[in-house]
Amino acid sequence: MPKYMEIYREIRLRIESGNYAPDKKLPEGSKLASEFSCSELTITKALDLLVREGLVLRKRGSGSFVKRLASSASNSHLSGTAERCARAGKKLETRVINFTAEPADEHVAQKLTIPHGQLVYVIHRVRVIDGVPSIIEYTWMPVDLIPQLTLTYVNQSIYHYITKQLGWVIHSAHMTITGQQATHHECQQLALVEPTALIQVEQVAFLDNGKLFEYSIARHLWNSFNFETDFVRV
Repeated sequence: MPKYMEIYREIRLRIESGNYAPDKKLPEGSKLASEFSCSELTITKALDLLVREGLVLRKRGSGSFVKRLASSASNSHLSGTAERCARAGKKLETRVINFTAEPADEHVAQKLTIPHGQLVYVIHRVRVIDGVPSIIEYTWMPVDLIPQLTLTYVNQSIYHYITKQLGWVIHSAHMTITGQQATHHECQQLALVEPTALIQVEQVAFLDNGKLFEYSIARHLWNSFNFETDFVRV
């Protein structure tokens, strides 16, 4: 893991725990650099991430300040469905419709920025939350980047496999959220009695080394979907 990511995580933890309180000034960059045995540039890179998340505010000539406590929903969509359900005390069941490795078609290759025909996992799942089929997921991942993925993890948590077994750090994602009409197949999988609009989250996700590891489309029942974020003007 890059040094700046270690520092980012530690400072974020201090903010979440209240060690660095809201509206209080963070230690000077030189002091943090001395504490973490790194350059001030590395500290700046770590603080840049916190600024983007809306946790730290820079005031010209005054330094960096804690803006607010971390939201319970902050970065929740980078945690994965299994972890989000566990945090909320909800029971999750996964129904795997398809799990294969196939050559990437032109569209998927473009989304993952890989050569056309490179081998990717093709994963189709239904997520059942507290007994209600709530999300239908379509996921593509490069096989060479996420090797030896098994059906066990596809049934449980792919993100757990990536972070705990492979040791990767999931860093960021670009999402597009739209409304889409459920297809006939999706109505069957989600036990919908009539055509219904679903909330679609299309996402490409990155590791902390900059590699794009996932292209996914998740379609949610509108009444079970909740998304919260912060907008920061920088």
